[in-house]
Amino acid sequence: MTLDTTEVAFVTGAGSGIGAAVATRLAARGAATVLFDVSRDGLDRTSTAILAAGGDAMPIGGDVSDDDSVAAAVGAALDRYGALDTVVTCAGIEGDIVPVADMTVQNWRRVLDVNLTGTFLTARHTIPSLVERGGGSFVAVSSDGGVKGTEGFGAYCASKHGVVGLVRCLALEYARRGVRSNAVLPGFIETPMSDRFLSGLEPAEIDRFLAAVPAGRFGKPEEVAAAIAFLASDESAYTNGHLYVMDGGTSAGDLG
Repeated sequence: MTLDTTEVAFVTGAGSGIGAAVATRLAARGAATVLFDVSRDGLDRTSTAILAAGGDAMPIGGDVSDDDSVAAAVGAALDRYGALDTVVTCAGIEGDIVPVADMTVQNWRRVLDVNLTGTFLTARHTIPSLVERGGGSFVAVSSDGGVKGTEGFGAYCASKHGVVGLVRCLALEYARRGVRSNAVLPGFIETPMSDRFLSGLEPAEIDRFLAAVPAGRFGKPEEVAAAIAFLASDESAYTNGHLYVMDGGTSAGDLG
């Protein structure tokens, strides 16, 4: 086991999308990055990119919704690096896009297992290390669906609302022990999840989604990663329990 002053970051969902962008961003500033994802191919892509840029990456495959899997990943990270400083939970799925009454129990449970229980399990196994280290940052990726509803996304929105509530509780419970907990709430970001959703829409429907965004475009994973990097830095030392909405202005109100 080694223990030094290098930042050690544990990132779930690091195989693609926002998680990959976060891991790459943190590695670029010198953090040792522990990459956790169910996709081995995704882990290979992210870790290869980080290593090629001269960074430090430790890819670990596993299911964020499985307690033993998360415990083993955190244990392996601590065996290698000795402690954690930054934890970012990016793992998430959208599930079936159907009205609530048409949703299967299996779909409901799987979405909540990954999005909400996965965040809980990651917090459960990583926060003790942050406390032992003397403090750190826990950042959960929720969604603008964590503060509003979206037709057809009942399980997803319920899970993301749950993440917001969990983060607020963490912010209260661990701030006096040096751990800051915040949530980032992205709107429509150009990720594989968004691509899957858009692929089922007609061009006119895509235009309608885009027209509702005051910024006039969808967001990029790198933009979300920049916000998370800020929340996981000393520059945000007094930021705790904050909901950082990144939706291009969509939640500000309705366009005329």
